[in-house]
Amino acid sequence: MLMSEKITLVIAGWVLLVLFITGDANLEIFFILIFIGVLIVRELTDVFTTVNLKDRINIFIYLFILVFIVIVGKKIISVLAI
Repeated sequence: MLMSEKITLVIAGWVLLVLFITGDANLEIFFILIFIGVLIVRELTDVFTTVNLKDRINIFIYLFILVFIVIVGKKIISVLAI
């Protein structure tokens, strides 16, 4: 089994676990926990992955950073509006 397949299985398992844990909770919490999981997988597999695979994982990290910025921005606006 290739390293990219193993990483994909770990991330898919993490997404399912987070989905099970959060259930009907906030969608924001769901995305933040997935983001944390992707960051952890990226750091733990850094030694074993190729540069190409690291770049593909980084694309997902950048997308989740944008989602995180939107979530934090919405929270800041809601706090300041009160």
